[in-house]
Amino acid sequence: MPNNYFSHDKDGREYSFAAAETTADYTNLVDLKISTEDLQCELQLDAIGPWEPLNFQIDPTKWRNDQKELVDLWRPFQPKEGILNDRDSILLYGMLGDTPVSPTGLAQYKKKLGYKPKESDLCYPTDAAKLLTCCDEIFDYFGPLGRSFLVRLNAGGFYPKHRDHILLNRDTFRLIAFLGDAQDSMEWEVSGQIRQFLPNTVYYVDTRKLHRLSSWHPNSTMVVVNVRKTWLNVLKVLSRLKHS
Repeated sequence: MPNNYFSHDKDGREYSFAAAETTADYTNLVDLKISTEDLQCELQLDAIGPWEPLNFQIDPTKWRNDQKELVDLWRPFQPKEGILNDRDSILLYGMLGDTPVSPTGLAQYKKKLGYKPKESDLCYPTDAAKLLTCCDEIFDYFGPLGRSFLVRLNAGGFYPKHRDHILLNRDTFRLIAFLGDAQDSMEWEVSGQIRQFLPNTVYYVDTRKLHRLSSWHPNSTMVVVNVRKTWLNVLKVLSRLKHS
């Protein structure tokens, strides 16, 4: 077992490091073509706010059973050189040929491909997608999906302040489902406010807004779902708001 935890994970596997992220990853004005549908979708999503629960209810018993099938598939999420960050992921939807243990982060795809692919192009289910039976209803309702994954923050795991896909022509929007007892072990801040959330509940989260998260206990687990940004899918979100 190597004792350099900056280069190998806790199971002794060498890290698949993420590429450095730059402003150009998100502000490539050459590709800034904004359609009428983009504007309709963004205005409507903005109207419901940056953090909104949906009325899907995840069965905690199913999740406990699913965890047993997924236990050997966790791999470090988007590690960066020189930074210790105890967070793991399992890939659910990615590139053709990806597996549940393939690198999950967009910056890891950039390291492999030389560019950041669109979320909606990472649409092929891995074997883990069918093992996550507690989320079948969500996947079926919004599919076909873009890049989606389970992410687990352990004690000290964190995401620093950042924004995802800040341009109006983003190709997907995010749903976050909080699994198990993550409510008592994890903190989310969005737009400068600490957000309250319920376990085993799905939220629309506007990750264009500045946000951060951190965990102080092991096994703070979420599923991150990239839904294709179409007017139909926006209407599907509106039809499943918990508070309408």
